[in-house]
Amino acid sequence: MCEATRAVPRFGVAGWEGRIVVCGDCGLGRSLPLPSDAEIASWYPEAYYGDAGSKFESIVEVMVRVVGGRHARYLSRGLAPGARVLDVGCGRGVLLGALADRGFEVHGLERDPAATRGVDPRARIRIAPDLASAGYPAAHFDQVIVWHVLEHLSDPGGTLAEVRRILRPGGRVVVAVPNFSSLQARWAGASWFHLDAPRHLYHFPLPALERLLRRAGLVPRSAHHFSLRQNPFGWVQSALNRRAGLPRNALYVLLHGRGAGEPLPYDARTRRRLRLAYLLGMPLALGLSVVTTLLRSGATVHVVAELER
Repeated sequence: MCEATRAVPRFGVAGWEGRIVVCGDCGLGRSLPLPSDAEIASWYPEAYYGDAGSKFESIVEVMVRVVGGRHARYLSRGLAPGARVLDVGCGRGVLLGALADRGFEVHGLERDPAATRGVDPRARIRIAPDLASAGYPAAHFDQVIVWHVLEHLSDPGGTLAEVRRILRPGGRVVVAVPNFSSLQARWAGASWFHLDAPRHLYHFPLPALERLLRRAGLVPRSAHHFSLRQNPFGWVQSALNRRAGLPRNALYVLLHGRGAGEPLPYDARTRRRLRLAYLLGMPLALGLSVVTTLLRSGATVHVVAELER
């Protein structure tokens, strides 16, 4: 990011030999060493993507799709009717379906076809190992969305450079990442839910993300610190991760969808504890998320940047 040559080891993760190190200059965290493509692929089994386009339990899935519709309304502000939009790392296409409902031409990119099960048939999907390999024409899109994907990529700078190439003059990119400099991240430390090591290869504080965008020729216009889908749950799961005796990210695992006949994880008492924590903790977590948004220190952040005309 800043071409510094020294970093401080911060976190290790059980079952992974690498470390998360943090640059003393720009505050960027990264995996050391960076894993091979084969290692990265092993961290995304088919179960990671859910079953038949549904990733969570039914009630959670409904909430995800409601929030997805709200998200699409926000992202479509200022776009001309019929604008061409690309979602990099589109997954099962919750956002693409909502954007198609609003009349946009929607495109999605994924590296694993299993991730796109259940995607809206109106979406034009390409499968490729990275954005450059997808072969999109230059100056092709009015908007590119990179929503909680950049931290998973081994070359985030190269990805943003390709975003610049495929954006039309005056087009915009929306990049969302966990905020490594947030109050939630600093409070939780190694227990932070959004750390998600080893799948997250990079950990961005906001200034480092904005710096990377500028290096790619994209001009940051605004930064937004509230996410109803990400931030409150991050408080609850991070608090549970700090408690001894519970598996890491146990609530997230419990809420994850399962195939027919697949047993529930954990014993009945642990499941009751986790669901009670979810029920009682989310209202408090929502309040904390509002406060940290006002303090410009949300647990996740998304930046809107433009390609100048």
